[in-house]
Amino acid sequence: MATAKTLHQALTELRAMGTSRPRHPARMLEAVPLIVRLLAACRTPRIEERAGGIAFRIQGATEKAEFSITCLLHHPGAVHELTIAEQAVAEQLCEGRKLAQIARLRGVSTNTVKSQVRQIFRKFNVDSRVALVRKLNP
Repeated sequence: MATAKTLHQALTELRAMGTSRPRHPARMLEAVPLIVRLLAACRTPRIEERAGGIAFRIQGATEKAEFSITCLLHHPGAVHELTIAEQAVAEQLCEGRKLAQIARLRGVSTNTVKSQVRQIFRKFNVDSRVALVRKLNP
């Protein structure tokens, strides 16, 4: 029998699960009761329509602090529209260049390239360069 968790404990465990890599499906199943516990204490979410899907924010409070959960739901058939800069970065990633090399070639900071890479990965729903190459070159 599972022990009852406080909202704070549930949120702490979810944060820990979110930072572990690689994501294991079995571990994610453990998150379901924690998410249900958090959602039970949430206020009405804020919903926004975005290109390729919707985003919603759920807010609530634990015994110790307030929290906010943002979820992005992508439409599976959505077109992956990259900006011109993101297209250039994606091509250079697929060529095997390092972030510092890409930044130097483009004349921007490494942090800018990191941000663009995060956006590219989000738009293609991948979490590695290998997965991106596979998506772009089927």
